[in-house]
Amino acid sequence: MTNTISLTTKNSLLKPAIMSIFLAWLVAGTLDITYAIITWGPVFGKITAAQLLQGIASTVIGKGAFTGGAATALLGLAMHYCISLAWTVLYFLVFPFLPLLARNKWVSGVLYGVFVWALMGLVVVPLVTGRAYQFNTVPFMKSIAPMIFLFGPAIALIINRYYFTVSVNEPKVRLSEGQS
Repeated sequence: MTNTISLTTKNSLLKPAIMSIFLAWLVAGTLDITYAIITWGPVFGKITAAQLLQGIASTVIGKGAFTGGAATALLGLAMHYCISLAWTVLYFLVFPFLPLLARNKWVSGVLYGVFVWALMGLVVVPLVTGRAYQFNTVPFMKSIAPMIFLFGPAIALIINRYYFTVSVNEPKVRLSEGQS
C-alpha cells in the first residue's frame, strides 16, 4: 500500500506561489526603479535614466558601462530586476518560518525594506565596488525611502496575501492507496 499526493494538488499550490512571486517581483522592482529614475532625473536633475541604469551595470563591468549606450543600460535594468527577484524569493521562502512577518504586513514591509537597503548599501555594493559606504543625509534619504515605502511593502503585501489565501483555500491533500 503506497500513499501519494496527487500531481494536481502539487500543481494547484505551485502555480499561485509562482504567480505571487512574479507579481511581487514585478511590482516591487518596477516601483523601485521608477522612483529612482524620477528622483535622480527630473526631480533633482542629476542624471538620465540611461546613466542611472549604466551606474547599476558599472558595479559589475566598471566605468566602461557609462560609454556602453543602450546595451549597458539594459544590462543595468536586467541586473536591477535580478536583484529584485532574489529579494522577493528570499521573503517568500522565509515567510513561513518567521511568524513576525504575518503579524503586521505593513510593518514587516517597512522592516524588510530597511533590511534590503542595509544589506545592499552597507554590504553588497561595497563588496562589489570595493568602495566603503559613506553616509550623506540627502542621498541616504533618497535611497532608503523607496525601500521602506515601496519595495519592502510591495513584497510583504503580495506575499502575505498569498500565504493567507493558501492557508484558507488549501485543498485537502487526499492520499490514494495503491497508486505509485
